[in-house]
Amino acid sequence: MARWIHSFAARGILLGILFAALPVLLYEVFRVADDQRQQLMLTSIQTTGLTVGRAIAPRLARAETTPNFRLSEELTPFQQESLLIRLLFKPAQPAEAGFLLVAAAPAVAPAEAELVRARLAETGVLDRLGESCAGDFPLALRRDRGDGQAEIATAIVPVKSPRGCWALVVAAEVGNGLGRPYWQSREVQIAAALYLAFAIIVALIVFDLRGAIRQFAHTARTIASGRARARFADANPLPELDPVATAFDRMVERLRAAATHLRDAAEETAHAFKTPLGTIRQAIEPLRRRVDPNDARGVIALAAVEEALDRLDGMVEQARRLDDSAAALLDPSEEPTDIATIMEAAAERITPDAAARNIAIGVVADAGVILPRGGNLLAAALDQVLDNALTFSPKGGTIRVALTVDRNLANLVVEDDGPGVSPDRLPHLFERGSSFRPPEVGAGFGLGLWVVRRNLTALNGSAVAENRTEGGFRVTLSLPLD
Repeated sequence: MARWIHSFAARGILLGILFAALPVLLYEVFRVADDQRQQLMLTSIQTTGLTVGRAIAPRLARAETTPNFRLSEELTPFQQESLLIRLLFKPAQPAEAGFLLVAAAPAVAPAEAELVRARLAETGVLDRLGESCAGDFPLALRRDRGDGQAEIATAIVPVKSPRGCWALVVAAEVGNGLGRPYWQSREVQIAAALYLAFAIIVALIVFDLRGAIRQFAHTARTIASGRARARFADANPLPELDPVATAFDRMVERLRAAATHLRDAAEETAHAFKTPLGTIRQAIEPLRRRVDPNDARGVIALAAVEEALDRLDGMVEQARRLDDSAAALLDPSEEPTDIATIMEAAAERITPDAAARNIAIGVVADAGVILPRGGNLLAAALDQVLDNALTFSPKGGTIRVALTVDRNLANLVVEDDGPGVSPDRLPHLFERGSSFRPPEVGAGFGLGLWVVRRNLTALNGSAVAENRTEGGFRVTLSLPLD
């Protein structure tokens, strides 16, 4: 669980939740603040309208004639920035008479008076003026202008007189934000566009990083499988990851170089040991002829030397095989290999020793079963299995090597006529250091079958050992062909 929490997936999900929740929370906070701002502005405008209305109400109530230009002068002291004050009058007679614009602050030219009145009529303000006069109560409403701006018309204050009804209209030019939904405001739309652009950029960064990691993983699998000489630098799409890709490529090159040095060192070491061992064997021959058969101590000493030489020979060969196998793990062969060719080559290597003990070797395999990679790993594993089979096979016995294909799985079976293995020891055969050879066949090192399983695991395969019902021993190496 703790590992998943620290993964890119978990942090990506958390980042997505934050990206989704943050704009909602911020929008709600700012919407509430905007509502409060609008309410304060409306209250201020309404208060201004009522103040102006109450200030000039006595003057209007005493007027016995239609107001003249002095009414505009009386409105001028109340004028503020972005505030429009308009005074309209509706005569009591005739009843169907409408409202007339008689004064305004700022002043309106006589030629434009009818146009202003017409706009008020279009927006429905004149209808609300009639309601206000009829009910003798102030009103507040919002209206839109045709030029894209918005006005909040408030404090429609009615003042009745014997000759008719006066209506004072106070309108504030507040742009197009007041009274509209907050999401329609320009600043919210700009912020949303910027946030969306930011989210897209972050998403692109995440997807690019994810793609680069997937490319690295694919390249690593390609290198591990040995299908191609891929390079991390070629697969890296992000310049920021160039140092990482270069470091990985250097590491791979060093591993391949180490594998080459390991193979060379194994060959050189084996050759270096074989030369003095051969010299010692040659030097023993004259000694053997000089030792009297009745000299028990001399005979025992010669036998001990020969046994030690045989063991040294085995240790040198086993060390060479281990080094070759380790090199193959570091740098498996990339070329597809015919498994039948590997089987025939392995059988040919043990043929001289098998012929010396009159042991037959039978190989049954159809050509054309191709192992896509790691032929050197399979060859090293098969050498170990055949070496064991040769060691335990009795004189005159047979070692059978057969290849079958089941769907996409190649099964390479090695059988011998040896004594088999005790059932309680079977589960431990592939463990490192496990050797159950009887004294008559010589001591082992407990590494052969461990190398077999290690190599097969590197090829995504498996190795199984079992006793044959009819006697003898069987080892099955299973390998995927894909």
